[in-house]
Amino acid sequence: MGCCVPIYWFRLNKENPTILYNGTVTLLKTPKKLMGVTALHVLKRYEKDCQEQKVRLQLLNEAYDDLLERVIAVSNRLDIATFDFDEKLLKKMGKEIIPLTSWPPQPPEEGRGIMLAGYPGFDRLEPKKLKANFGLFTAIGIARVVTNEQITWAIDREYFAHIPKVRELPPNQDLGGISGGPLISWFETPNYVSYYKLSGIISEANATLENVVAKRADYINDDGTIDKKYMS
Repeated sequence: MGCCVPIYWFRLNKENPTILYNGTVTLLKTPKKLMGVTALHVLKRYEKDCQEQKVRLQLLNEAYDDLLERVIAVSNRLDIATFDFDEKLLKKMGKEIIPLTSWPPQPPEEGRGIMLAGYPGFDRLEPKKLKANFGLFTAIGIARVVTNEQITWAIDREYFAHIPKVRELPPNQDLGGISGGPLISWFETPNYVSYYKLSGIISEANATLENVVAKRADYINDDGTIDKKYMS
């Protein structure tokens, strides 16, 4: 819950500055670099909107208008973009944010436990101009299908944990906005010690099929570059 933040941008209209789009950024601290990772389609949408109108980009509650200058690498094939981050911005956000540090990423085993998170647009509130509050979507489940490039999680309502006072996810809920969020997997050593690692970056949430697709994060290098065979 502490390793991701919402990314969103306003159309700068004096009378009605509205949010055009929102996604999620996962924060990583490797042995070499502090970086942000998001879905490439989120970055492309921001770049397109910048070309068409004047906008203001924010991460959580902090302006971040030099994002495009900070990009390290992108992969169309994996729908992943990495960019440089810094400790000063973490402190300015005024929230305890803990980047993922267990390196390198590791794909899950099919049928084993995973966690995922992101900031869907349906849970967004705009209390006043240029201000927004987001609700964090989180889920615990199992990896349904793991391939060379992606991981799929399906919403299995048969096994929902019914918790009093906690709102359940409505059927076919649009989770648009969680793209760029982390998919984290649980592992176990031969001595039965549990540990977790980043496994993927969320790329797609299909409301009709009720599943989420994440692209594997183990192709991200510790300097923010991406494995050459996935750069196309």
